[in-house]
Amino acid sequence: MSWTPHHPAPIVQLAAAPRSPALRIFNGKPYSLAFLADGSLVVGGSHGLTLHDPEAPTPARARVEVGGVVDWMLAHPDGESVVAAILDPRGPSVVRVWPVSARVVTLLRVPSFESQFVGTLSPDGSRVYWRRGGKPPVLFSFDALSGAPLREIELPQDALRAGSLAAREDGTVYLATQHMLVVHPDGRLEPRDDSPFFMGPDPFFATADGGMVCRDGKRISYADGKFGHLPDIPGHARGRTVSHDRKRLTLHDPLDEVTVWDVAAERVIFVGKQEKAIGSIPSWRGNSAASSATHVAAIDFSDASVQIWRMDQPAQPIATMTGYSQGAQRLMFHGGSLTVQTCQPSNTLDGVLEIDLATGATKMLERTRVLDAARTADGQRLLVQYDSVGLSPVKVTQFDPAGEEIETVEVQRGSGEVAVSPDGAMWGVLSHTYPPNRGEPTCFAQWRAFGATKWAKNLKLKGRFQHIALSNTSAAVSVDEQLNVVAFAKGKSLVSTTLPKMAIALAISPDGARVGVSCLDCPRVVRIATGAIVEVALDLPGERSVARSVCVTDEWLFLGHETGAITQHRVDTGEQVAALYGHTDQVLALVWHDGALWSGSEDGSIVKWGDLG
Repeated sequence: MSWTPHHPAPIVQLAAAPRSPALRIFNGKPYSLAFLADGSLVVGGSHGLTLHDPEAPTPARARVEVGGVVDWMLAHPDGESVVAAILDPRGPSVVRVWPVSARVVTLLRVPSFESQFVGTLSPDGSRVYWRRGGKPPVLFSFDALSGAPLREIELPQDALRAGSLAAREDGTVYLATQHMLVVHPDGRLEPRDDSPFFMGPDPFFATADGGMVCRDGKRISYADGKFGHLPDIPGHARGRTVSHDRKRLTLHDPLDEVTVWDVAAERVIFVGKQEKAIGSIPSWRGNSAASSATHVAAIDFSDASVQIWRMDQPAQPIATMTGYSQGAQRLMFHGGSLTVQTCQPSNTLDGVLEIDLATGATKMLERTRVLDAARTADGQRLLVQYDSVGLSPVKVTQFDPAGEEIETVEVQRGSGEVAVSPDGAMWGVLSHTYPPNRGEPTCFAQWRAFGATKWAKNLKLKGRFQHIALSNTSAAVSVDEQLNVVAFAKGKSLVSTTLPKMAIALAISPDGARVGVSCLDCPRVVRIATGAIVEVALDLPGERSVARSVCVTDEWLFLGHETGAITQHRVDTGEQVAALYGHTDQVLALVWHDGALWSGSEDGSIVKWGDLG
């Protein structure tokens, strides 16, 4: 194994302000693409919208802040604007944006989009349709210029199945239920369970004659009040979008191909190939491909870049926009470098990145199927836990700074986590069995000194969801609701308790005095010397948020939330003293390094925070 050069990471110093980002690595993550009538490409990302010339996309022609991550975006029929659903830690919204002039109109603010925004534009662009969740779900329409509410129609509960909507010119809306639901302009609901709808297709485009095209490329005709089958658009698309003039549909199968469909001619006019992978395929919300009359663009989910082709040259992209990231779920500092475990799932693509913090130069470790990673503070030892092929045990390999293998250890067949102590003396691993008959697995928490050939401790616990963290003197292990802290010296148990709810994330202070744990109900701080547990109250706007990452220092407890917010608490009392906003998607990594808090998020950015008081 070794390291291979990768796209440089932009590193931007930001204006100093208390409890604000002081430095950001990467330009975030692209989520949605659209083309305007003049051929300009709009990229909706985790930190706003950017406007690009597809022939020379870097640098961006314009940047527009929209307050959060672009969860969904469509080009408006006027050819000059886009309508976008924005996720913000302080509350989501729907906006209309004119990228050239940077004009932004907020059409709607709501407490939540549930798991994703499900909506569409009317063919003339006058209204936005949104399938709002709840009991019952509602088809809500509002004006696409002013945001004025137009109509609410209650839907059956199985309308929550819909992942997209399709609107006809007469105001009829199609959406998936167990089979198919037609919502007429007068509010009448017409369930359809006839031949084309046995499998409940999910339409995103309505043709002029009342037919539809579905998210997976299925095509359905409409004539004399009856629906029928048409040949499918080739491919296995999961992403899709509609051009501003409704002449082209762009379908995207992540890490496979991009297909453009000519609506009038009813034929494929472009197929572009992307790098493939075997295993878990990365993808994220948003409209990941788009086309104009002359160009096609698609997000490359292997590295979060944006590829651009000329419509008449599908063999090779003419440009690739880099500087983005898939996101970071582990941050490991050593000297002047930062090693990152990216949000690449376990597959045949590399998942460990090293960044030179002075230059932004990056390199990828040649190690695929990565499950977890940890590195010592001196950078001399890098641990990578990874899947083996088939039913073989999970492996943990120790690499030297050059990326050469030092040692490989087999553990159980089920994945878990790896950890190193802050002083670099000990390392630990969690893995679990796959019992017969789908019984409850056994988790194995093991640790030993670097250089040792035997485990110093082998802790077995029943459960499925496991986490491990090491201090300089002890190991903290959670499995479901069980929390155990064990001293390295003689394997003495320091804490063994059952939490009220399952643990989601875990951290231990370097001196081993406190454990911070995020549970499904609330976060907690456990004082090891006494076993006392402090429940941490959260004060965050919007919907309830679960912390996905934890960091404990002598003074502070930091919690990284799935909304993108970070809360700062006094470690002794749990009192919240601040909410930090710099991410727009879940915060998966928190590290206190060299007197500062660093955070990594699924939004594609890594942030160093300024003075936190």
